[in-house]
Amino acid sequence: MSTSERALPRHLAIVGLIRVVHPFPSTLDAVAAAVVALVAGASAGVALRLGLGMLALQFAIGSANDFADSSVDRIAKPRKPIPAGLLSRGAAATVCVAAAMTGLAAAASVGIGVLVIAAVGLVDGLVYDLRLKSTPLAWMPFAAGVGLLPLYAWWGARGSVPGAFIGVIALSVAAGAVLALANAYDDIEDDSRSGTRSVAVFLGGRRTLAADALLLGMIEVVAVATMAGAIGLAPLTVTAIFGCGLSWFGLCLAGVRRSRRRALVWEVQAVGLAILGVSWLAVLSSAGLLRS
Repeated sequence: MSTSERALPRHLAIVGLIRVVHPFPSTLDAVAAAVVALVAGASAGVALRLGLGMLALQFAIGSANDFADSSVDRIAKPRKPIPAGLLSRGAAATVCVAAAMTGLAAAASVGIGVLVIAAVGLVDGLVYDLRLKSTPLAWMPFAAGVGLLPLYAWWGARGSVPGAFIGVIALSVAAGAVLALANAYDDIEDDSRSGTRSVAVFLGGRRTLAADALLLGMIEVVAVATMAGAIGLAPLTVTAIFGCGLSWFGLCLAGVRRSRRRALVWEVQAVGLAILGVSWLAVLSSAGLLRS
């Protein structure tokens, strides 16, 4: 009996299920959504439902990603769950559908507005996975998805957003563009090998990092400048500055030559930008700048 015909050990199947949902970014987004909801004044129960909804939606997008890329991954990333034989494409599709339904149900339990935002975010993620990921335009749905996160959480907490929130969304989209560039940089060698025309392959490694640094600097200047007038909020400001520093530390990790370390660039940046974003929102909210 061939290896492919033998039943996969349960522990390996579980590993495949965990990996196919992309646990790091999914969990980070879920935690960020829950914390933003709390900052906006949501009860613990509502924040929990919003966080779980975001987690499930990200699970759906992550599994759809691996489903769509399975043929390319056999060449460029054979270690991923589907080409490694830890999970079938059918199982990945089942995870995607189940997670999507769970995420939308959790959003609907909070309100119709949140459900609409969640559905838009899900479609955006699937467009990224199924249509644009292998093109230089992939950064656009990636950035838009990050921009939707604070809108989803704030609307879920309050049922509306103030006019000034357009600035929050704009800065979040810019942060999403930073992470899209860093994520593409992580995959640049694999994408080059498989013939994928990602934004990092299109720009080249140095220009990708330069664009990342330029956008990151602009975001942090805007964030720090808008917090400058906050009085009596020093702990939050310090936390935001820590997030700024962590984001730059992530970018500096691009100098590490080992390809396995390249993923740390966007992962550390993601944590840093999440800390900065939540702290920034907390400062603006406490200063009364996000009143409806």
